Amino acid sequence: MQNNRNKILLSNKQLETQKFQNSSYINKNNNNINNFRDRNIEQSQINFNENNKLNIFSNLHKRNTYSSNKNKSNISEIHSKNDIDLSSLNDKNPIKKYKNNIHKNKNKNKIQTEKIKPQQKLKEFYFETRIFLMLVLFRFINSISIKTFFVPDEYWQSVEVAHNYVFDYGYLTWEWKKKIRSFSYPFLFTLPYMILKYFNLDNTDLLIYFPRIVQVFIAALCDLYTYKLTKKYFGRNAAKWALICSMLSWSNWNILVRTISNSIETSLTVMALYYWPLKKPKNNSVPISDLMIALALAAIACFFRPTNGIIWIFLGITILFQYRKSLKALINIVYGVLIIFVITLIIIIGIDKFYFNEWVISPWNFVKFNIIEKISVFYGYNSWHWYFSVGLPFIGYTFLVFMIPGVIMSKFNILFYLLLWTVGVYSNFVHKEYRFIYPIVPIIFFYSGHCLDLISKYDKKIKSFIWKNIWKSMALLVITNIPLAYYITIVHQRGVMDATIYLRKEIHQHENADGILFLMPCHSTPFYSYIHKNITLDFLTCEPPIGEKNIKSYKSEEDFFYEDPKYFLFNHYSHNIGNTTITYPTDGKYETLLEMPRKNWPNYIVFFNNIYDDIKYIFENSNYKEVKRYYNSDFNTPKRRGNIIIYSNIDSIENN
Repeated sequence: MQNNRNKILLSNKQLETQKFQNSSYINKNNNNINNFRDRNIEQSQINFNENNKLNIFSNLHKRNTYSSNKNKSNISEIHSKNDIDLSSLNDKNPIKKYKNNIHKNKNKNKIQTEKIKPQQKLKEFYFETRIFLMLVLFRFINSISIKTFFVPDEYWQSVEVAHNYVFDYGYLTWEWKKKIRSFSYPFLFTLPYMILKYFNLDNTDLLIYFPRIVQVFIAALCDLYTYKLTKKYFGRNAAKWALICSMLSWSNWNILVRTISNSIETSLTVMALYYWPLKKPKNNSVPISDLMIALALAAIACFFRPTNGIIWIFLGITILFQYRKSLKALINIVYGVLIIFVITLIIIIGIDKFYFNEWVISPWNFVKFNIIEKISVFYGYNSWHWYFSVGLPFIGYTFLVFMIPGVIMSKFNILFYLLLWTVGVYSNFVHKEYRFIYPIVPIIFFYSGHCLDLISKYDKKIKSFIWKNIWKSMALLVITNIPLAYYITIVHQRGVMDATIYLRKEIHQHENADGILFLMPCHSTPFYSYIHKNITLDFLTCEPPIGEKNIKSYKSEEDFFYEDPKYFLFNHYSHNIGNTTITYPTDGKYETLLEMPRKNWPNYIVFFNNIYDDIKYIFENSNYKEVKRYYNSDFNTPKRRGNIIIYSNIDSIENN
């Protein structure tokens, strides 16, 4: 008995010793784990449960709290349990288990992120698709609501050229005779005309509206990529405000849906800016796929408008400077530029070869005539600061109020520097029009959206809806832009469009109508692309002084007419009009006629009211009567002042 008692006491002592050793080991490991967790505080966000981590030790501690005065049977059970727990403790280091759990959780999160990322992209794609469809509807309404004339290029350098190609009659300006324009832009409108021709719908109003549908989609892309560009660098909320700015803008409402190359140039520019690596990635690599897309879009824009290259010269220098320390990156960039340049050059030369039936590099001819030889001076001269003092404030308008703070509060200013560069370079050209700097307009909305986003965030502190600054800002933009957009697209220079549509209907109603004479500044109205009848359409030409040394002293046909309308008609047109003979003076310069072929008077004569007193004598005692008079505009150049008057003798001819 005594021996058994000694054995029990010995075993109890061993048990107590093991308990003490286990407790010390547990405390030591607990301290190590806590220290490890403190050093890796960022990894502790994986939501590892500290209580579960130490379950093995807490269970061990509980099992070792049994009293030594238990039965012999219980003592053996305690030994067996302790043996098992100690072996498991030696097999697995708790710190290693913690690291392994972190690694497993990281992998799980990574897999979940990879699964979520495509879903987010798909969701974003559907969202942007809905935005695009909404914008298409918005720009379609925008397109059909425009009733005014903007600039001649809207017709004479786009749909007029396409009409001439598809229907085999029309008028081509000197630019096409000298091959300084590429057929790539008018080519977009040939398909709509071909469809109308094939289905015999070309005598309907679809002839006028169908080409606009093409431009509607191009305009919607401009709005969409203004949104995407802003979201990429300032976030979705700023992008929302930038899109609102783009839709509210009077200049976008007036220009973006018109069939003019500046519109598609602007759309392609903002699309290319979205893909262009304006920020250097953290891994210092070149996003070559995005860069190639941007280069392709930029190249197409340059073929439509060669002066668009001004934008990409700046960005090209910038990206080369960003990657100046990486030879591999520089080689990839230059290689990409060369590939895109060669491919697009081949395409554009191929299109022009197809149209002109000879090898032509039209962008070079454009630069040669307009910039090197300065032929564009013939169409107007402006002071060097005109774009800064007039052009930019006019197209930027009240959005500049928000753009400037947006630039100041942003650390991302490369697009602002691009804006200044573009306007600065264009300022060196003598002939200036505000539509030439139109491609920078999305940059104005880019920074305006950022500013409005900051205003909306500040307004969260203001409880009263009335005192929120964002609605005051929007009220300013609405009040200043919508009335101007209405006036420019519904009122200003509407008469020339109303007159052209009236003449289109008249010509198709009267089979005997033989022609129309426009005694007004050259290219004041649409031409065959609206009238759409193969009859004689005549106007006062304004061909530039190509090959002339003294450009300033050169005079076009239009200049000679406005110097002395009566004497011009005396020399250029028949002295018989309708059923009577025109009475001219017989003295002075009227004593002899200039030796030139004289034209017959057509059935319709169109002119501005400002020359009525100079030409009314030709209608005296004739069968020509005033049939229509249209209001045109309140503000215009001296040659385009007054209402538009239409005289005709078609009714008297048919009645007889």
